[in-house]
Amino acid sequence: MRRHALLLLACPRSGATALAGALAAAGARAGRDFVVPAAGEPQDSWQCAPLVALNDRLLALLGLRWDSLVPLPDRWLDRPTVRALAVEADALIGAQFGNASHAVLHDARLALTAPFWRERLAAAGYDVTAVLMVRRPVDVAASLARRAPVAPEKSLTLWLHYLVEAEKGSRGLSRALVAYDRLLDAPAGVLAQVVSDARFPLRMEHAEREQALAAIRPDFKRRGEARAMAAGALSSGIDTALDAGYRKLADLAPGADPRTRVEALAQAAYAPLLQAIPPWLARELATDRANAEALAVAACEGAARVAALAAALASAQSLAEARAREAAALGAQIEALSRTGSEGRLDASLAGLQGDVARIAQALADAPVREQALADELVAAHRELADERVTIARLTDALEHERQSRETAARRVAEAEDRLEVMLREIEESHAAREAWHEHHEAQTREMEQAMAALDELRTERDALHGSLESARRELDGHRTELESARADLRIVDHDRGALAARAQAVDAAATALREELARRAETEATLVAERDRIARDAMAQAARITALERDLARRQSELAVLGSRHEGLARLLARLEDTWLGRRALAAVREAGPPPRGTGDRDATPRSAG
Repeated sequence: MRRHALLLLACPRSGATALAGALAAAGARAGRDFVVPAAGEPQDSWQCAPLVALNDRLLALLGLRWDSLVPLPDRWLDRPTVRALAVEADALIGAQFGNASHAVLHDARLALTAPFWRERLAAAGYDVTAVLMVRRPVDVAASLARRAPVAPEKSLTLWLHYLVEAEKGSRGLSRALVAYDRLLDAPAGVLAQVVSDARFPLRMEHAEREQALAAIRPDFKRRGEARAMAAGALSSGIDTALDAGYRKLADLAPGADPRTRVEALAQAAYAPLLQAIPPWLARELATDRANAEALAVAACEGAARVAALAAALASAQSLAEARAREAAALGAQIEALSRTGSEGRLDASLAGLQGDVARIAQALADAPVREQALADELVAAHRELADERVTIARLTDALEHERQSRETAARRVAEAEDRLEVMLREIEESHAAREAWHEHHEAQTREMEQAMAALDELRTERDALHGSLESARRELDGHRTELESARADLRIVDHDRGALAARAQAVDAAATALREELARRAETEATLVAERDRIARDAMAQAARITALERDLARRQSELAVLGSRHEGLARLLARLEDTWLGRRALAAVREAGPPPRGTGDRDATPRSAG
């Protein structure tokens, strides 16, 4: 019997748990030991705990964590440290999935480690397929931020990183792309798509199908709606670019390959990504990853050396115990010969045995020295391993400090943007005085809206007349049906021909009356159309009037600008006068004399200013 394994590839917080629960309820096996969910999360995580632990170890060997933003190194699958995990992975598959015909592997890290598990599952006899689960990137960022203080730029970059790696790692497999929103809105259709597109032939009876649909609880959708947020809030524009790419992915037809759209999304997000994460920071992250990988390899080598030294120490101890047993046996043999043998043979045997005992004693004397040397080497290896672990811990702390520094900088940028928004609001309030010039325009707009409302009423009346016309047409159709029936009866029953002819004439008369009524209503409709055209002409006239008012408003604003410039020129002139002694005396005299009489002060001020 063929066995099938389905890899759920998704960024963390993308809703893959809901799909895994539905497939498990339908009869697939997701493992035996599961991760305990955090508080506030669904009761079942459906994440195989040994699978999560092994994925963490695999990423650590490559100098990565689940939230690292640097790509995996080239040909990482061929590294000896990764190959060494194959035996443990095979044992995990056998222990967690046994002889299940349908297995579901759910862990977000699978998006990064999918090539490794493809090999191990194929070696175990499984037909491997995949599902790419996507969710709106800003919703994923908001969900990650609720669990831990993560900068939105990092969360969005992590979403793109997981999507690109999942698409790359699942090439060549039968796969389906599932949007989380569609899973919540149409779970039955999504399950059918997984069965068909991902070639995961999970046979669901009616009861199993109902259990699978019930596993996708209604509160999932409410939770998703509560977490929705708008894109376009980041200055780098990466949220807008990813949101547009996500919509194109979500609109992908079932059965279509997502590679082209994922590559187009990555290309479109490249420029915003450079603004969100500058190249120097990416290079530093890559360097830190290489250092962490080297330390992880050194730690593995140190652990192997410690194990080898421990084995050598155990071998030396067993050898010493064997030689002690041999010495005891030789002593017993010497004693037996001394009691039973002749004197000559006894002396020869004693001499030989004494030589053997001397050699054994020398070996026993050397054994503690060798054991102490091995113990010292083991202690040194433990010390080196501890130093390497301390170095790894320090590097991890430095990476965490750098991450916190980036998040602090992001928060400071957000605070600066908030202050900028406050200043913009103050500027808008300073321009509130100009709104008085727009009141007349608003009045004309209200008149226009009233005219449009009247036009809508006329349209409503026209629609009512159309309804009456349709009713009359339906009556006419009914009469025509009756006429056809009467004519059929006329052809069938000859002896009622006269009566049917009279009835047909009556029906024709009624039809004529209806045609006259339709003509009258057509004239009424033409009148309404003419009235509508008149109202449209009035609306165009109002629009022309509004345009003229806007031009008048622009002219008044230009006049204000001219007056403002004249005022600034007079202010500069007064400032120059105040700089001279004669000017200050003249201004003081003007202030003491008080304002000039209306009509003469303006004419006299100009010559004095000029002088």
